[in-house]
Amino acid sequence: MKIRSPWLTTMLVWALVMTIRVIMLTCRKVYVVPSDKLRLDYTVAVDDPLRFVGAMWHDQMLIPTFASHRANRRRTSCLISQHHDGGFLAEAMRIMELTPVRGSSSRGGAQAIKQLMEDVEGQHIVITPDGPRGPRHVFKPGAVYVASQTGRPITACAYSCKREWRIKGKWTDQLIPKPFTTIYLVHSEFLAIPPNITRDQLDFYAERVQQMLDEVNIEAERLVGRTYTPPQRAESVRQAA
Repeated sequence: MKIRSPWLTTMLVWALVMTIRVIMLTCRKVYVVPSDKLRLDYTVAVDDPLRFVGAMWHDQMLIPTFASHRANRRRTSCLISQHHDGGFLAEAMRIMELTPVRGSSSRGGAQAIKQLMEDVEGQHIVITPDGPRGPRHVFKPGAVYVASQTGRPITACAYSCKREWRIKGKWTDQLIPKPFTTIYLVHSEFLAIPPNITRDQLDFYAERVQQMLDEVNIEAERLVGRTYTPPQRAESVRQAA
């Protein structure tokens, strides 16, 4: 059932935000990053020119939303679906002082990417390249295009928890850590994207970022004692069976 009252939506989101913030305060966070500048609790200096595109899977997005330092959140724009469910996430991000930009590959995507590229001065950019309707954990090239047009490098991000809840959705789920658990935050090295890339280059770098996301998710799941199977490998297993 859709909640159509903006007031009721806001109240529910505020309650959820406060609950998750309290849970996150109880959690131990372990970073596996090539540079301290990729830590979510790293405070970026005002005169530091480094701004990047963070690519992560849709089901893990709550972790960086609530683990980031306030100064970083204020310097981050996030591409969020125009679908109804995206409204909850966009409202949560506003409360957390991130800047949501509404759009997706199916609804308002071109306008959203245009807004991202116009309004990113001094901002990091976060994109979930398998949203809003999947396939789950399959990369779509919009993040590569944005990185090329804005001159920002891409880092692939993955997050896992020792103990967690999984809230099921239509095509994916949403990861929420349980209180007092350990969260692993894994980021890749930066990948520089050439400016004004061709279609062939776009496909090449999209495949490379897919591989980077697979690698950091394999590592994040290994750290909590689980095995991560990338979507391509899962398809191969089904065909072999």
